[in-house]
Amino acid sequence: MAILRSIFVVVLASLSAAAAAAAGRDSRSVCLLSDGERVKGACAVLRRGFPGQVLLPGEAEYGGEATALWDQAAWLQPGCIFTPFTAKSLARGVAILVERNVTFTARSGGHMPVAGHASLDDGVMVATTHLTEKTLVRKPNPYGTDYLRAGPAFRWLEVYSFLEQHGLTTAGGRVSSVGSSLLLGGGLSYFSSAHGWAANNVVNFELALANGSLVDVNARTAPDLFWALKGGSSNYGIVTRYDLRVVPLGRVFGGTVTWAGEHTQRYLDAQTAFILPGGGAEDDRAAIMPNFGYNPSTGQNSSGTVFVFNGTDANPAALRNLTSIPTTSGSVAVQRFSEVVASTAGYAARDRRWSFYATAVKSAPATMDLLYRHMRTQADALLPGVNATVGAAVQPITVSHLTAARQRGGDALDLDPARGPFVIALFYGNWFDPALDARIRAWTLATIAAVEKDAKRRGLDYPWVFLNDAGQAQDPIGTYGYGASVRRMRAVARRYDPQGVFQRNVPGFKLGSELHSGC
Repeated sequence: MAILRSIFVVVLASLSAAAAAAAGRDSRSVCLLSDGERVKGACAVLRRGFPGQVLLPGEAEYGGEATALWDQAAWLQPGCIFTPFTAKSLARGVAILVERNVTFTARSGGHMPVAGHASLDDGVMVATTHLTEKTLVRKPNPYGTDYLRAGPAFRWLEVYSFLEQHGLTTAGGRVSSVGSSLLLGGGLSYFSSAHGWAANNVVNFELALANGSLVDVNARTAPDLFWALKGGSSNYGIVTRYDLRVVPLGRVFGGTVTWAGEHTQRYLDAQTAFILPGGGAEDDRAAIMPNFGYNPSTGQNSSGTVFVFNGTDANPAALRNLTSIPTTSGSVAVQRFSEVVASTAGYAARDRRWSFYATAVKSAPATMDLLYRHMRTQADALLPGVNATVGAAVQPITVSHLTAARQRGGDALDLDPARGPFVIALFYGNWFDPALDARIRAWTLATIAAVEKDAKRRGLDYPWVFLNDAGQAQDPIGTYGYGASVRRMRAVARRYDPQGVFQRNVPGFKLGSELHSGC
């Protein structure tokens, strides 16, 4: 085992001479790496080496891949799109991109609403479209648990429908159309209070490294990299397979509902009761995915949630404050879990522009009204008459959730259960007119600034940003472990990507900063 491990480390450390020569370049000079001729050359080499797997602008399938992103603002124009048929081909392709010193991104489900992270202009997009494996592996196996081998092209509804045939599920994403890279930001699940972050349920990552090698990353082969990948986003390589722990699951109580604007305060009060000590959030079987919205042009409020209760109780006490509010649409019932997730299909439409920015606030009696009040105040001040929907998805994080995360081996997020429960406040906007981009962003930043100032004054600030909900120019990784994780994460990056390829050539939330592909 020691000999194998030594070989593994030596392989990781070997990068091409061309990549090494490029290592000294300014890590912020992304525009310089998108030289048209260099990209054109890399695309030509890929096309020769991988027939039928490289798409160029103007070709029939190019448009579908370039626009397979949820946020229309992220519909950019890569110099070519590499759609490898196998994980080995993807890894070999990465080595070519590194040797050619071009900017490249990786796209799985395409749900990341940060333009320039999963796609880019002029460089190369690596799309995992063809990596669709789904194989259930039973015990005995090296991980001591039943698990699912899943290629990164999946959407979560596909995973749940597959596992449901076996009476199983996994702690994964909550929206049907969201893809696999949710796991690399931590990932929220309807089962997080019992099982931690979705990433805590990965038993192994198959990873393509910058040197073109394909390696298994788990608690035995590379414990440092395994820890860092659980939250590490695009900083270490491209994941070509996730091996996910599975657990038994029968029918659940759940569904999706919306509430009329007249019930907004009742909803806010119900969620307040849910997140406070003794509330429904303390029942590990109960989960909600709630949000409240506001349209400045009409002055209309809206709100709603997805309910999940792991059991067949059709009136669970943990959710009663919320289920008692009269609904305007949707329904809840005892049903298959896949049916609950399928009810989120309304979030899948790729017909508008989106913005996500995140902050966090401790759970307290004042939390919900604080978040709603600042959202409305800033919208009325900065977006009068604007035809858009703005609002917040306020997602409870329980002590049980954080305890389960540590019991499952921990992660780079490294949040302390002793600090108590809190909520992730995802402030969002969706709209159609590109001319509104700057105004929506200004509203979001002003709202977050007002929330954080007010929360700090009240002693409710929680100094952490959830990467999966973060926005452009936020620094989620810098808040991991309340600022303590990034040094260790950088050391891991130096070991497995010594030339800094994934810091220099791959846009995204980097180790302490953001690298953006826009020029």
